[in-house]
Amino acid sequence: MHYYCSNCLLPKTKPYIQFDIYGKCSACIFHEKKNNLSTNKINWKKRKKEFKVLINKIKKIKAPYYDVCVPVSGGKDSITQVSYLLKKNLRILAINIDYGIKTDIGHQNLACISNMGANLITHRPDLKLHKKILKISFLDFGDPDLMSHCMLHALPIRIAIELKIPMILLGENAALEYSGSTSINEKKMSLKWFDNYASNNGMTPKKFAKIYRFPYEKLKMYDLPSTNDLKKIQPVFCSYFFKWNSEKNLKIAKKFGFRTLEKNAEGTYRNYVGIDEKINRIHQYLKLLKFGYGRATDHACEDIRNKKISRKKGIQLVKKYENVRLSKYFINDFIKFINIDLKTFKRTLKKYTNKRIWSINKKKLIKLHEIK
Repeated sequence: MHYYCSNCLLPKTKPYIQFDIYGKCSACIFHEKKNNLSTNKINWKKRKKEFKVLINKIKKIKAPYYDVCVPVSGGKDSITQVSYLLKKNLRILAINIDYGIKTDIGHQNLACISNMGANLITHRPDLKLHKKILKISFLDFGDPDLMSHCMLHALPIRIAIELKIPMILLGENAALEYSGSTSINEKKMSLKWFDNYASNNGMTPKKFAKIYRFPYEKLKMYDLPSTNDLKKIQPVFCSYFFKWNSEKNLKIAKKFGFRTLEKNAEGTYRNYVGIDEKINRIHQYLKLLKFGYGRATDHACEDIRNKKISRKKGIQLVKKYENVRLSKYFINDFIKFINIDLKTFKRTLKKYTNKRIWSINKKKLIKLHEIK
């Protein structure tokens, strides 16, 4: 078996990754499908018509408050999601989950949402509880976003159900876009999708609450409702109806005032991804330690698939930008937020450094399986 995808740079250590007999990962195979580069093509004109039919059905329901709900971070993708709903005479409710340490540019970009013509509410969880959850997630799982990612997907859906909003427009289907199961539902959110791609290896909020003796009622907002409740709304992926592309989404978002950094974000060569809050940088660095790939690899893979760069150039970018140490800009706020000291933080990073992937030479991480 190939250690890396024969087309992009994703390694076999990526969770849920699948390869064909030629060593090509499922993300590359799906990219060919959505860009009509294979016999198994997607009819995008038909899907846009399907979206129009869905919108017309939603309008006829005459919901009490809002017609559609959109989970938003204020990033380029969520702004793009809202843009697809504009000029359709819809009452849009955008829901932002502020579960950590927002950046100044994150606050500025989030403000674009309400200026576009959508209603915007920000949910800040009970921080006394949430900080405990973050701390456990970081120390015991090596992933501070363990439960936060669950809440990002689950809470907007729960709010939509409670407010009788008939449709929720989610972002991209990670199972297809980033190399996961090819048998997953392409169009709608499901409990199966949530358990595999929102939670970490099936560590659902219900399991988390039981293990750490939290009252499940307090963690319900982190968890997806039942299948019967999900049937009350249409939780659909935007990437099913519209071809998902970061560069395209960036251009759309900029039209509505989206701002980028003046230089590349830490851990990658792009200046417009992961810039709205600080904890995700810790999450991405731990992903690098545990699985051997980080944000630069994610972005290089997308650019390789889109033929924006060669595989050789992608390797150069990953080697230059990915394996960089976490800066104090991220570390200091994070350890203060969850109330641990620097020694504990560093010990935890060491604990989750995968020795089958990395060797440590003079405090420098050396990858055992270099990309070729």
